[in-house]
Amino acid sequence: MHTRDWIDAETYHRDIVPGLLAGERGLLAATGLAGLRPLTLVVGEAAWTYRAVDGRLRVDPAAEAGAADACTCTCLMSPGAWTDFVTQMRTGAALAIAGEVAVRDGTVLDLFAWEPALRALYMGVPIYQPTGAPPTDAAGRSVDLERAWTLADSDADLAAFFDATGVMRVRGVFTADEVAAFNAEVDRLAADARVGDDRSWWAATEDGEDVLCRLVYASERSPLIAELARDPRMLRLSSLLHDDLAASTDRMEGVGVLLKPPGRLKGLANIPWHTDCGLGGHHIMCPSVAIGVQLTGSSPETGCLEAVAGTHGKTCPPPDQGDLADLPYMLIPTDPGDVTVHIADVLHASPAPTGVGGRRTMYVTYHPPSLFENVGPGLAVNDLIRSRSADQLDAGLGR
Repeated sequence: MHTRDWIDAETYHRDIVPGLLAGERGLLAATGLAGLRPLTLVVGEAAWTYRAVDGRLRVDPAAEAGAADACTCTCLMSPGAWTDFVTQMRTGAALAIAGEVAVRDGTVLDLFAWEPALRALYMGVPIYQPTGAPPTDAAGRSVDLERAWTLADSDADLAAFFDATGVMRVRGVFTADEVAAFNAEVDRLAADARVGDDRSWWAATEDGEDVLCRLVYASERSPLIAELARDPRMLRLSSLLHDDLAASTDRMEGVGVLLKPPGRLKGLANIPWHTDCGLGGHHIMCPSVAIGVQLTGSSPETGCLEAVAGTHGKTCPPPDQGDLADLPYMLIPTDPGDVTVHIADVLHASPAPTGVGGRRTMYVTYHPPSLFENVGPGLAVNDLIRSRSADQLDAGLGR
């Protein structure tokens, strides 16, 4: 990542925060305060307490917050970590995994719970508010969340659905022969993968055995996979909403392959509700578009993609299973040769298989120019994950 000047936390809280609280961002933040206990951020020698007062967010120097906030959760970070946090270059999860935030009188889960409100205040990102109704397109028409599309559909219809939901399934994009050729390349790369090779992610079984769960930069080691990023079918789907996106084959982990082993695993083989900017970089990587080429079929048995439609461009707290009935929830099973297309910041999940596992999906992500201006070749937001063991990841995320 490119280096940045530090943002002085004292100046920011004295000169910037009052104006943010009084304006639209203060109103946006207020929608995410329910159930939050006070949070104190300590940066260097100074500290500020964030709390709800009469339904609005209030921020005071911690020394002025008073004894009433003795139950506050306190998070300590360096000036550099604070700069990354306030600009959302790194989120609380990234800081926690890196060991750059310490928590007293609470856990990192308290910080994570505050992040929607803080992101609204710092960056103006609205908090998703469910309405109980399905999303509507730009013309005001409700969309059918179970709709599967094909390349025979018009760009206008594809774009209208994608803009409303942030995620879609397109049937039969690749032939059986093409899928077989891709799978042969994945078999070859998987056979060569080793723990610590910086070209793979690994999870762990309950017995501590390492299990390959993702190949990264596959495009560097396979001409066939590298060519996928320039395939006209992929370019068409990636440009439905934005025509300035480009595939990041030499950074952001290039073309990656998700592998879903069976069984209970530690680490990030099965990724719970998240956004692709969940470790940071929302303002430089969104609205990226990720296209998942289905190399096997996917279903709940193999851990298929799930999403909450219409959450792109917003912050949506991860739902509990019981919340899904009141949300525009999408379960997206696929056949080999289908593709899924999602905007990076739509809330989605890659859950654990309910059955045998074994899903394979190859992802090509198309990023805006701002990503290439800030992230150089060979670098990625997810570099932090590859440097941590499954146990370290679980500990950092408060699991």
